[in-house]
Amino acid sequence: MKKSMKKLVSVALAATMVLGLAGCNDGSSQTAATTAPAAEAAGTEAAGAESGADGAQDKAEAANAGLNANILFATHEVGTSNYNLSAELAKLWEENGIGTVDVQPISPGGMGAPYLFEQGKTDVSFINGAPAKWAFEEGTLGKPPVKGYSAMIGGLTNVSAVNFMTKAFMDKYNVQTVEEAIRQKLPIRIGCSPVGSMDNEVVQILLGYLGVTEDDIKSWGGDVVHGGGSDLSAMVKDGKLDFMLDHTSVNSSTMTEIAMTCDVHFNQWEEDTLDYFVNEKGFQRITIPANSWKGQTEEIINAGTPDCLFVRDELDEDVVYWMTKSMCENRDYLVSVLASIEPFDPATCWEPEKVGGLALHPGAEKYFKEAGYMK
Repeated sequence: MKKSMKKLVSVALAATMVLGLAGCNDGSSQTAATTAPAAEAAGTEAAGAESGADGAQDKAEAANAGLNANILFATHEVGTSNYNLSAELAKLWEENGIGTVDVQPISPGGMGAPYLFEQGKTDVSFINGAPAKWAFEEGTLGKPPVKGYSAMIGGLTNVSAVNFMTKAFMDKYNVQTVEEAIRQKLPIRIGCSPVGSMDNEVVQILLGYLGVTEDDIKSWGGDVVHGGGSDLSAMVKDGKLDFMLDHTSVNSSTMTEIAMTCDVHFNQWEEDTLDYFVNEKGFQRITIPANSWKGQTEEIINAGTPDCLFVRDELDEDVVYWMTKSMCENRDYLVSVLASIEPFDPATCWEPEKVGGLALHPGAEKYFKEAGYMK
């Protein structure tokens, strides 16, 4: 379905037309806060021509619900893809009469975002599915478990634990996987983002699953190096890293550049490792097609935890229903604006594996059942 692009007229005009032209369509206000509950929010001739009957009808129904919501949306810093999507969603929800949306670039990222709900700093936020599960069940970043949020939509992206070993290291020690290298206690030099990042968390989970620590790695003559993408890339080129992990997508410019300039092998983890990440840690299996990077001739299944939208538990059920509905039924438009969310599939975005195994908000569940996606 296409997103309505009809311009909204003032509430005064809307009220006038409702009182004076009974039975005719009127222009709706920008937000539900200034929309008379009885006013129809179907559009003008332009709305019919540009948006189609479905978009106009959805907008009319949302406005007639009289939601009058004030939604605080905590997102990532200005210029990031998540910020751009947040701004687009805010516009969509406002134009659909759900309420006013205040987009604030205050999110500390997937590891810390769950705590924004507890602090009363957000109604909706991006959180990767697995960190949402960890924060809920055991806490993250040294903090205790936190409640008060539930899932709305998952599987917005296909980010995963992209990782590789250098061919030089593999040939020198005759190993094919990172699991082999660690079991043999080889002096492997591992690169990932700083402590607190998703990349580092994945590395720590991997080491923990294999029964070792950073100190163990260092005792064998290896190391765990934390840095930015450009710094780590330079270290790979200079032969100072043997393994690198980045929780990212196939569109990563860093990984593309490394594959083009260095002799590396993108790793397929062992099935038991994948099972642990998926079944115990809330990740999902993400397929990386063959030839996504130079030299990667076979399909890879990675553990990944894509972006999701979580909402405050106490956010009104009708508000979350309409937020979910408008987002799912404008999926193609949103993808046309931001290609990174092409994996977003309304038919499956509610599935437990897509949202870290956490419960859906009742409003979101209502929409997915109504749409026939859930039983």
